[in-house]
Amino acid sequence: MYKIGIIGHSPEHFGAEEAYVRRVLGRTIDSLGFQYGESDVVFNIVGDIGVGLWSAEECLDREYKFHLFLPYPVEETSQHWYDSQKDHLRKCYGRAFSITTCYQDTSWTDRSYELLVDDSNFIVCFWTGRGDGKTYDAIKYALHKNKLALSGFDDLKLVTNEILKRKDFKWNEKK
Repeated sequence: MYKIGIIGHSPEHFGAEEAYVRRVLGRTIDSLGFQYGESDVVFNIVGDIGVGLWSAEECLDREYKFHLFLPYPVEETSQHWYDSQKDHLRKCYGRAFSITTCYQDTSWTDRSYELLVDDSNFIVCFWTGRGDGKTYDAIKYALHKNKLALSGFDDLKLVTNEILKRKDFKWNEKK
């Protein structure tokens, strides 16, 4: 069985490009599902707004298995989430192949991505090139653990430590 981690930013990082990001995400999941075999792949996803919930939605639509890493209990979802986002998370929670809860201590965000990376064969990141934040930290952690990190925006091109260090890196918008 192949376990593929999908990580990425929240919607505000993509602005008007959200629809484009969601299309690329869907194509990427389809491509990986086809390549590794629908019954032999599980997508590891952090249950959070943005790429996390979008990935789970794509997996639900295509009936791919996904492992949901919950950074906090479903009942304690942020007050800042829209009702539709809360409902979607509950639906994902109910239909996930497996679930890991990651909120035993106060550093839940870092721990959820660490657990996702540790459980994955490799990760696909939807990263805009920002040199800070959870996605950046998760990519650094994956590379530190000798896991492959592939760019979802760049035809699954390898993300390296050198790319992380570059100040001029930009994600490929609307190829």
